Amino acid sequence: MPPRAAGRCTSTGPRRPTMSDRRRRISLDGEWTLRGWRQNDWELALTAERAKVQNPDVGPVPAAVPGSVRGALLAAGLAADPMRGEQSRLSEWIEHRHWSFSRALPAEAREWLQQHPLDRVLLDCPGLDFAGTVLIDETVIGEFSGSFTPHRFDLTDAVRAGGAEVTILFTRVPDGLGQNGWTSRIRDWKPRFYYGWDWTPRIVQTAVTDQVAVLLGPAGGDLGGIRVHAEYDLSTARGAVRVDSSACALDGTESLEVEVRDPEGRSVASTIVMASAASASQGAGISVPIDSPAPWHVRPRGEQALYGVTLTLRAADGAVLGTVRHRVGFRSIEWLPTLDAPADADAWLCRVNGAEVFLAGVNWVPIRPDFADVPDEDYRARLTAYRDLGVTLIRVWGGAGLERPLFYDLCDELGLLVWQELPLSSSGLDNEPPSDAAFAAEFAAIAESYAERLAHHPCLVMWGGGNELTRVTQPAVPGTPLTIEHPALAAAGAALAAADPGRRYVATSPTGPRFEADAREFGRGLHHDVHGPWEFTGSTAEWRAYWQNDDAVMRSEVGVAGASGIDLLDHFDLRHAPSRGELRQRWTHSSGWWLNRFDAADPDQPIEEWVAESARRQAELLGIAARATLERFPRCAGFVVWLGHDSFPCAVSLSLLDWWGRPKPAAHAIAEVFADAEACTSERAATPAGLPRT
Repeated sequence: MPPRAAGRCTSTGPRRPTMSDRRRRISLDGEWTLRGWRQNDWELALTAERAKVQNPDVGPVPAAVPGSVRGALLAAGLAADPMRGEQSRLSEWIEHRHWSFSRALPAEAREWLQQHPLDRVLLDCPGLDFAGTVLIDETVIGEFSGSFTPHRFDLTDAVRAGGAEVTILFTRVPDGLGQNGWTSRIRDWKPRFYYGWDWTPRIVQTAVTDQVAVLLGPAGGDLGGIRVHAEYDLSTARGAVRVDSSACALDGTESLEVEVRDPEGRSVASTIVMASAASASQGAGISVPIDSPAPWHVRPRGEQALYGVTLTLRAADGAVLGTVRHRVGFRSIEWLPTLDAPADADAWLCRVNGAEVFLAGVNWVPIRPDFADVPDEDYRARLTAYRDLGVTLIRVWGGAGLERPLFYDLCDELGLLVWQELPLSSSGLDNEPPSDAAFAAEFAAIAESYAERLAHHPCLVMWGGGNELTRVTQPAVPGTPLTIEHPALAAAGAALAAADPGRRYVATSPTGPRFEADAREFGRGLHHDVHGPWEFTGSTAEWRAYWQNDDAVMRSEVGVAGASGIDLLDHFDLRHAPSRGELRQRWTHSSGWWLNRFDAADPDQPIEEWVAESARRQAELLGIAARATLERFPRCAGFVVWLGHDSFPCAVSLSLLDWWGRPKPAAHAIAEVFADAEACTSERAATPAGLPRT
């Protein structure tokens, strides 16, 4: 299992049940107080020597929850803006302090215990990035570690004893998680991208990344961890909602009401059973049939019909113990071999509701390094932009983590398919995660937690074990993609099969004998799901020939570098420098991998001309590659651009959308191709898989 908090802290699924007469949820979102401590000073402050360290090193300052430490410091004028020039270096000191978020406990918690002395008071923390301690006043309640699973802490005794203030204290930031290193040595469950990647400098977040609440109610009868799946039989046009309560804390006396409402809010099915009967450990759970539901379609095939599912848990006396609400969609997903695929290749041709869909996609990374501070409207803006570009698939890359619930809700609403990777990634010097039993168990628990949170979403079409996990024979070579035989990837696959049965899982991406597609090996059946190229030094004619001769089954990462707009360079101090060499050094801060053409350019060429030329080239080459891949459909199942958007204002990057979310010229070129993918998908909807296309 992943690291658990000490004491009474437990980890559980992050369901947010609607509270009832026997339960109450009190939100603690809003303003907290942030303090920064020299390492361990806060702990000395709990001893008789407290006078020596009674004042923190930083603050106190107001802080938003959810929110990041850096965001609060920026608002207070205590940190430099890391997005300008090379100023991200000026905030790396944040990693070397301990940070406490504190606020008063709600008075209702103590009052509730006075009225219900056998009940419990829990602190619900779905998102803590990364490790530390929870205190009530000066009493340590528990510890936590890990950014990818939610945490709960039992505050009952501390509240009963008069505890008045809750503190979430972050005490450790691991190191060595950046792009270049050793996957085999990484055991800390924290997002890696913000330690520095080829598209962002080091900007490591410490944050409360999700809502925080106090939960009041009895110890048993908890719907946290309940699993909901929608099933759809395309041949009969019948659906069902399946409910599994095996992960819930039940005492065997509760009843469970299930009601399903159509997109207009009309009740279309309901049932009442003993809650224990819904446990898959006692059978198959319960299934609520739905006659002729309106199907959920991937864009642009049709509407995204979303049905409401309400689960109500009642005690033996009829009291409501809790309610959980989800939205589900009824759709059929099949994965078929592409036309003329190698016999040993995975099935990559995606059929949704009987129609084959060209996987026109983008790779998704967090919108900002301090993603706890990203407003909801930025998610809607990015995803709507991708929808408008003709995207059908979003690959959520494994170097980060699970996105906030809103992301998946929006993908449901917009008709976008999601390929969700688990939080593992390559490291350059080696790319194979640990294989011991303890690591495998921790990884499996993360996979199970992901499934509990996402399985009801119709947008979710597949799981991936991680990004570019390979076995290498020497450092800094791509290596051979790992398979399900790797112990950690096998354990995650088994956990997903149990928690989210029927959903596709691939051990990693790429898959198959080769990491990249080498033109010298075209025609040999060695290129299944491949990554790259991300840059090309030859001529446009050579690039076009490469793609015309391509034989890959799936192209899940393809990129070309292109400059951001000159106004963005101006705004973020990336346009002017005393010399071209100094400007190059400034660009190296975030774009060092992608400056070979800048280095080869005429040093007297005006920057404005070079920027425009770079953007045009990115658009032309990406358009050629995407068009050639689409023309091979269904021999090739899809084309997924690396990268969708910039998380940092890069001078040069592989993104389609710049840091502000604006489309670069390459985005318009991709949109022209993906618009054809819409027509292609529609025209081929009724053609049986595996037959030649006309």
